[in-house]
Amino acid sequence: MSQFFAFRTSPLYLDIGIIILLAYMLGKLMSKILPERIFHITLNPGPFTYKEHAMITIMAASGTHTYQGIETLIIQRLYYKYHLSHVNSVLFLIIMHFIAISISGILKRYLIWPSFMIWPKALMGCSLIRTLINEDEFSNNNSRWKMSRSKFFWLIVLFQFFWYWFPGYIFPLLSFISLICFMAPKNIILSQVTGAYGLGLGTIELDWNAWVSYLDSPILVPFWAHVNIFAGFIVVVWIITPIIYYLNIWDSQKMPIISNRAFDKDGYFFNMTKILTEDFHVNKTAYEIYGPVYISVGYVISTGFMFAGITALIVHTILYYGKSIVEQYHASLSNTNNDIHAKLMSHYPEVTEYWYYIMLLLSLLIALLLCYFTKMMPTPLVPASILLTIIFALPTGIITAITNMTITALGATDFLGSLILLGNPIGYLTFRTFTHTCQNQILIYLTNIKIGHYMKIPPRIVFPLFIIASIITSIIQYITSIYLLNNVPHICTSNNPAWRCLALHATHTASIVYGATGSFIWNSQYSSMLYGLLIGAILPILSWFLWKAFPRIKWLALINFPIFFMATIMLPPAPAAEYPSWFLVGFIFNFILYRYAHNWWEKYAYIFSIAMSCGVAICGFVIFFAFQLHSSSFPQWWGLGGINGDGCPLDGANFSGVIPTDRYI
Repeated sequence: MSQFFAFRTSPLYLDIGIIILLAYMLGKLMSKILPERIFHITLNPGPFTYKEHAMITIMAASGTHTYQGIETLIIQRLYYKYHLSHVNSVLFLIIMHFIAISISGILKRYLIWPSFMIWPKALMGCSLIRTLINEDEFSNNNSRWKMSRSKFFWLIVLFQFFWYWFPGYIFPLLSFISLICFMAPKNIILSQVTGAYGLGLGTIELDWNAWVSYLDSPILVPFWAHVNIFAGFIVVVWIITPIIYYLNIWDSQKMPIISNRAFDKDGYFFNMTKILTEDFHVNKTAYEIYGPVYISVGYVISTGFMFAGITALIVHTILYYGKSIVEQYHASLSNTNNDIHAKLMSHYPEVTEYWYYIMLLLSLLIALLLCYFTKMMPTPLVPASILLTIIFALPTGIITAITNMTITALGATDFLGSLILLGNPIGYLTFRTFTHTCQNQILIYLTNIKIGHYMKIPPRIVFPLFIIASIITSIIQYITSIYLLNNVPHICTSNNPAWRCLALHATHTASIVYGATGSFIWNSQYSSMLYGLLIGAILPILSWFLWKAFPRIKWLALINFPIFFMATIMLPPAPAAEYPSWFLVGFIFNFILYRYAHNWWEKYAYIFSIAMSCGVAICGFVIFFAFQLHSSSFPQWWGLGGINGDGCPLDGANFSGVIPTDRYI
């Protein structure tokens, strides 16, 4: 279901909360209706327990994230007409998952056991499981907030279910209200500056799904991280991007100010089929005739900051966490530096790290054979890509465990992939899967390992759950994707506004920019962005020395340049308008309520977050299957927001007011 909705222009974000809620309802139902025993087989051992609930959640949550590896196969089919066989496609997905499982298991001692690795999303999931199964555990007669957490949860779910009918179907303009642009929608500059898909200045969001679709819940991110993120956003989107755009550097005014598409020299969408040979490599002569690739200035600056984020991530990890990493290498579960949960989990037999190493080696062998026979990527790059994944999995895992912000080494993947696979977009996409995509999946598995850690699920039970979930997920996601590609007319094109696949366009553009043309390598049009690598390496050193020199200035310890530089890693496809509203919610919950109503925050904040996502998901299902599945749209009125849904039709236009299209249709 997650993969099904991922193709839609407004993807429905299926949070872990809806998994927990469905598992709870089904578990309770089955505990009441199943017989105790059939043919000497126990079917109903007793009441539905929190450990059973946690195991279901771990297994299901491992496969709800969309586009994990499948995007490579979709882009190959849709844009490059490269059709990998069904068996090899599913095997490719399974191997990607197995590599991620192996590395996540190897990194447990560094990212799960230590007490400061809290993994906020796992903590939120455990909080809801405990609330649904055993509310009495959280009762506190001394608290001034008497409403039970379960009652609060259901009230918020009910409220959000009714509210989401407006931004989700009746009044979509509520998702992105560009008030200033709405008053003068034909003003091009005003549209670009204030539109949701422009710079988003002054745009307001009143839709929880819009907040969490790309950046996850703002309530799970500590306020100091919010400040770093919003500061990075302001510098990239509201300062540097408009200066460069309106000075027309790189002929940027031929394109929209922010877009996830690639363009030709005349501002049309770049047509890759014009420069590809029959074996899916770039024809240099054809490329010279067709002209260079252009990308929007917002995309360029965001990429430059992403490059800076890569070196900042490495330096920051060494300076701030190097000592604890070395100590943790020799630690056991019962080590005093680990959290209380690790000490309790030491009573269970641990999955020895040799299992994970053996699984990793077998996965590597199969990946080598797959790449050799399908020619997806040169075989020597398979172990190189996995080594790169292992190197960056640790620092990215630390950031996610502490802040709930998912940042990956995408810049390193793109830059290295462009250097060694230039002119081979299929190879680049495969390399990206074994690096960037694997890193994302590792973070997902680590989150679920932490749920098992908090809920005291034996590690030797969690391990096979991952194996089973990865196989089932790979098969279902592939079947769903192929079905949609074959049955939805004009899917992933502007000719089908409901199924535009915005996230997919970003990866397709990356395959052109990095895999085909090398627009960011040395002596290329955007090579100046590579200075970000140097800047990112220097600034964390300066902030670290300031922190050590002035230890009494507490906020110096909260400067985090990896987060600052990676703030706009989702921009595009995430609309710029998402960031200010997202920051505002974080400010209200994690600064005002956390500081001035801490008891309320401690009892209800995470439950509020997960309840809002559950309400959106339930209402979204009803809207889709009751109306949108049958092409039954709400009657036309100004509240629908027009072509972009924000009442600002020109925020995706270039400086001349022209909305880009395909030159060759």
